[in-house]
Amino acid sequence: MIKYFLFILVVFITIGCQKENEETYLDDVRRIQISDNITIDNGFEIKGPIFNYITYDNFLKHISSSDRFLIVQQKDLNKTESSDKVIISIRHDIDDNINAAIKFAYLEHKYGIKSSYFILHTAGYYGETKQNYFKRNDNIIYYLKKIQNVYGHEIGWHNDLVTLQVIYGIDPKNFLKEELKWLRSKGIEISGSVTHGSPYCHMYHYLNSYFWLETQVVKYEKFYNTDFIRIGKNFFKIEKDSMKNYSLEYEDLLMRADYYFADCEFPNGKRWHMGMVDFDTIKPGKKVIILLHPQHWD
Repeated sequence: MIKYFLFILVVFITIGCQKENEETYLDDVRRIQISDNITIDNGFEIKGPIFNYITYDNFLKHISSSDRFLIVQQKDLNKTESSDKVIISIRHDIDDNINAAIKFAYLEHKYGIKSSYFILHTAGYYGETKQNYFKRNDNIIYYLKKIQNVYGHEIGWHNDLVTLQVIYGIDPKNFLKEELKWLRSKGIEISGSVTHGSPYCHMYHYLNSYFWLETQVVKYEKFYNTDFIRIGKNFFKIEKDSMKNYSLEYEDLLMRADYYFADCEFPNGKRWHMGMVDFDTIKPGKKVIILLHPQHWD
């Protein structure tokens, strides 16, 4: 914990020395080339003492330099065991900020860390989704190739398929088949799916994981609509299918971990962050999933 407070202090000092609206860079890489026509600024403004790239950079520096930790991608978590190391898998759900995801991917690559990035098919960066209509943004492939091919991270599917069906009226089975076919034809290797917690899920009490036949054993009191959803006067029967029909190997609800930490959770009313846990006290052999949404840190 002392190390965490030290790098929080560094952030406070940086904020104090920084001019208003001044961009900060962690190294000499000022721009990241995505394609011949697309680049993103690798700088950032510090908007708070915790949720910023300096904090994340220091966390990565700590876990990558310690011999206590073994860092694996989500696809390898269930099959990885260790008696002398804490197994950590870092997961990123890219809900709405693909540029922030690129910056995270760059920082992790700098420290030799390979993590997992899950792309949301109903997000604006992926395409335009409206009632009975979808148009893909084909430029997304350049971002995904940067994350996978250049930085070495895993790309996965951020599942919003029940929402796609009941809110937008789009056949989720055909949609998933076509999108995975397109992504894989472009060289993107997708073997896993994780569930997106859409606002509609909370409104109509369902989980997107209910699309998968393999997850029917997992029930939640708050998300009780596992088979049918009522919206106004309309009832929808949730379409379901097996992961094996799409060559997918895992789903997040079926992942095995001893600890699960996520920046979308609010213990004691505050958004979770890495400083709330002393990772050095976790016993070797334990498995840890850390879920971060890049947009919270940008």
